[in-house]
Amino acid sequence: MALELGPCDVLYGTAGSEVSLGKTNGGVSLTIKDDSVDLVSDQNGSSAEDTIITGTTVEVSMALAEITMEKLNQILQPNVAVPSDNFAAGENKVGLSLLANSKSLLLKKYVNGAVSELPENWVTFPAAAPVGDVEMSYDASNQRVLNATFKCFPKDVTANWDSSSPTTKNVAYFFGDETQTS
Repeated sequence: MALELGPCDVLYGTAGSEVSLGKTNGGVSLTIKDDSVDLVSDQNGSSAEDTIITGTTVEVSMALAEITMEKLNQILQPNVAVPSDNFAAGENKVGLSLLANSKSLLLKKYVNGAVSELPENWVTFPAAAPVGDVEMSYDASNQRVLNATFKCFPKDVTANWDSSSPTTKNVAYFFGDETQTS
C-alpha cells in the first residue's frame, strides 16, 4: 500500500445489491481490535510468556451528512417497529440477534475523485449490523449529522484463499477482490 488520503463510499444491504448510504461528514472509521489474555507463570513473574487471542472486535462508524427517513430507518434497524417513508418508530427489542439481522457492508474508497470500481480498493464486511449509537445535535452552529456504528460479525465465506480449490474460512472482513469469494 502507498500513502493514502480521502473519503470512501459506504454501501449496505443484501450482498451483491448494497446501496450507498450517501455522503459522510468527518470521515469513516474502521476499528479492528484483538482481545487477548497474557499467559504467565510464577517462574517468570508478571512477564507474559505468550499471549492468546480471545476474540476480535470489528466496527465501522461514520456520520452521515444526508439525513432522510429512509436512512434513519436503515441505521435504526432492526429496532424500527414499522419502517416507513415518513416516520420511524423505535421499539425495544430485548434479546434480538444482530447477527441474524446482519447484511453486507462495503467501503469503496475514492480514487482520483471518484468511487473506485476496482475491488482491490474495497473493504467487505459480510455480516454487519447497525447498533443503536444515534446522536443528532439540534443547535444553531453545528451541522446535523446521523451518527452510525456497524458491528461486524464473523461469517463463513468460501473462496480460493491463496489455493486452487475453494475452502471456507470464518471472516469478519476482507480487504480486496470480492470475486475471490463465492
